[in-house]
Amino acid sequence: MKTDATIRWMTPGRAAADAPGLLALMHDLAAFEGWPDLLSITAAEIARRVSASPPALQAVLAEAPGGDLIGFATVFAIPYAYAMNPSLELEMLFVTEPWRAQGVGRALMDAVLDHARAGGFERVEWNVLADNARAQAFYESLDGAEKAGWRRWGLTV
Repeated sequence: MKTDATIRWMTPGRAAADAPGLLALMHDLAAFEGWPDLLSITAAEIARRVSASPPALQAVLAEAPGGDLIGFATVFAIPYAYAMNPSLELEMLFVTEPWRAQGVGRALMDAVLDHARAGGFERVEWNVLADNARAQAFYESLDGAEKAGWRRWGLTV
């Protein structure tokens, strides 16, 4: 399903402008997953991390036609000792309720997978809440698979 949202990576040049919107979405995710008291990052720190060289935070954003941020994904590299190429960890993926099942999550994941392929990553891996059947069905639709004995998912790229 194609979405009307614009999908773009956060850049140092837009970090200060994007950071408050990303932080608001992080608050929504934290409330949804039940960990709002753990969210301690500030918009200024998000902008600093995105602008660092190399970036200490990589985020892909979904922007509605009117300019509001409606979803995001954050990723980071994991250089495993046993593999020639690192894995890319999908730390967070979130789409606001009105935009769910509208292709936004898929577009964000496509951007993450494209990033992984272009960067030479071996896999993309992520966690999903054990009781989030909707997210599990979404990841299965991408051919992601749960690792046996774990609530950890991965997709070879």
